[in-house]
Amino acid sequence: MDETLISDSQLIMLAGDAAFSRGVQYYQQGMVIHWDKSGSTISADVEGSELYHVTLTLTKQGLSGGCNCPASEGIDFCKHCVAVALAFRAEQAKQAQRVEGDTSDRIHAYVESLDKPSLVEALLSLIENDPVLYQQWSLKADAALGVLDHKALKKRITAAFPINRGLFRYSQVSHYFSKAEAVIEQLAEQVPQLPSVKSLALVDYALARMDKALETIDDSGGFRFHCEHLLHTLHIKTVKRLDWPADKLADYLYEKSFGGEEDRYPPIPDAYLDVLNQASQNAYHERLQQALDELPNQTATMEWDDRYRLTRLREPLLKRAQAAGDLPAILALYQKTISDEKDCLEAAELCIAYEAWDQVAAWLTYAAECEAKNNHRWQLERNRLEIRLKLHRGEADAAAEQQWGIYQHTQQLEDYRQLVTLIEAHQLATDYRQQACDWLLKCITQPSEKMPFYQVQRAKDSLLEIYLHEGRLDDAQALCAEHKVSAHLLYQLAKALPSPDAQIPLYLRLVRLYVEQTNKQGYRQGIALLKELKKSLQTPAQYSAFAHMLTQLHSEFKAKRNFIKWLNEAFPDILK
Repeated sequence: MDETLISDSQLIMLAGDAAFSRGVQYYQQGMVIHWDKSGSTISADVEGSELYHVTLTLTKQGLSGGCNCPASEGIDFCKHCVAVALAFRAEQAKQAQRVEGDTSDRIHAYVESLDKPSLVEALLSLIENDPVLYQQWSLKADAALGVLDHKALKKRITAAFPINRGLFRYSQVSHYFSKAEAVIEQLAEQVPQLPSVKSLALVDYALARMDKALETIDDSGGFRFHCEHLLHTLHIKTVKRLDWPADKLADYLYEKSFGGEEDRYPPIPDAYLDVLNQASQNAYHERLQQALDELPNQTATMEWDDRYRLTRLREPLLKRAQAAGDLPAILALYQKTISDEKDCLEAAELCIAYEAWDQVAAWLTYAAECEAKNNHRWQLERNRLEIRLKLHRGEADAAAEQQWGIYQHTQQLEDYRQLVTLIEAHQLATDYRQQACDWLLKCITQPSEKMPFYQVQRAKDSLLEIYLHEGRLDDAQALCAEHKVSAHLLYQLAKALPSPDAQIPLYLRLVRLYVEQTNKQGYRQGIALLKELKKSLQTPAQYSAFAHMLTQLHSEFKAKRNFIKWLNEAFPDILK
């Protein structure tokens, strides 16, 4: 049927001006619904004061039709007929565009042209030849036909996760979970239609079944994650639907979290806080506290499983107590479950945070008693907290002396800065700035026989860090002229120097260090440094010195072909 046969003029001739204008409005307002074309007949429903049915017929002579509205009575061409004719014309125009479009457009045009039996046949063929689609449409069909129930869904879940498969190849595992996803996606749609208790049982079963299947499947590629996410989300939503008393819900969540199934579920209670009311949250935490109270205090001789259980019970209770700012509850939890120096130090730090200074010393003493030999990390943390306690007591000299001991151990710039802060804040008599420099110089120039080489090198870097921090650039240059230091510190010094004249020797030294690595990365870093230096040059003398530097590098590393090639490419105007 040619579109010109349903032109505006044709429709006006059929319906009249008034009915045509009203039909245009109906079409534009989207009043045409449920329209279909079979052969030369177009059928549609049009919304109006009531729902009217329109039947149009396309022939070689033109367009005819009628409506069951009072104005047409199945004979006259009314405004509803006009609206349907315009909707059909618009679709025909889209089809014409699709025919001229890309492959997807042409497929769309072809599918639109098929009648219902042909579409049904084509869709059935696709479904029956694709296992994933078959699972999806099977569930859709059962749900639509009213034959889907709790038992049927459980059978689907069982089939979705066959066990004892011994799969380890990525392709095998990917295929396994792609089939399972089809069932779980439909499960997420269908389960909410069941009573909440049956829904919960199904989701619990699905999680347990997938967990069992994973015993013989190597899913290091994470192909299960989509199924897992869907089931976790569904479980949280299902818990929200339960109308259980708070105590019953608390017992259920406790069992899932501490009954050996915790790895199957989202984090409990954190993932459920938005769906649990306050009474349920309180009941759950009371259940945790009850379980904690029933266990003995943690000891070094306690079995690992019991110690782990204590720690897991403590964490949500601790989080809740901290949110409430309840320090006595926090410390009671630590006293019940303390196992090592880390716990003692956390408790001491919380006492400081809550300004319970009278309790800090006891926890620090307990930490010292728990410390394992040669565990310097916790010793340092304890020392830092002891310094804060001493400062609170007004013992600034003792605090500074302890901070000096920390710096001697770590030689970290941040610990030096803390030392300087103490000096300046409390006007201490001991000049720890000079003491640190003198001590490092002695380590460098007069190392003991027992001092390993790496400690001497560490002292050089630490002294250079202090010089750079203090802005003592002359001392830093003198140190670097006499000793080898780390490249990153040498670069910091080069960047800190005010003039390219002073920078050039340090850049040359850095480039040599990188090129001597004899790898492409080192060569690139060397070239990048040279380009950076060139940008800072200002005077003819500096450009001359830079050119001499390139010539020197070209001669010195002529055997390193890649470096020389990149050097020539980077500076063709100088290395002609």
